[in-house]
Amino acid sequence: MRYLLIFIVLLLFACKPGRVPDQLMPARIAGLWKSEGNLVFYEQWDILPDSSLSGRGFSINGTDTLVLENLRIAKLNDTLYYFATVYKQNKGIEIPFKLVHSAGNRWVFENAKHDYPNRIIYQLESDTVLFARTENIRGNKPVEFHFKRLK
Repeated sequence: MRYLLIFIVLLLFACKPGRVPDQLMPARIAGLWKSEGNLVFYEQWDILPDSSLSGRGFSINGTDTLVLENLRIAKLNDTLYYFATVYKQNKGIEIPFKLVHSAGNRWVFENAKHDYPNRIIYQLESDTVLFARTENIRGNKPVEFHFKRLK
């Protein structure tokens, strides 16, 4: 009986409400990334003190940097979300995408109510290669980015 009581107490401490396991937080994407191909696009991700990620998507035209979107990946209650604020879209409102699948170094975020995209996928293929894809829920209208880490 004593061992059962100890087991139950340990189980209660292990199941803290409002906690997302750390392995779900894609902190390994922190850094500066540059896309390859016809469209040159950058993403910069920084880890904040609360373990969330703050990011921005931008392009460079000569000496000018054009920020196209502000991003963040953070816990809300007990769920991980990808938040995007896109320049001149959605009236400047931050759009949440809920983590619906995570396996290894792949994270799938969705928001069925958003017009496009409905799904955002990140996959860290190695420490220096990051794949990102936006699409609708049906998996069509894809826009893919193949990033290389700059730092």
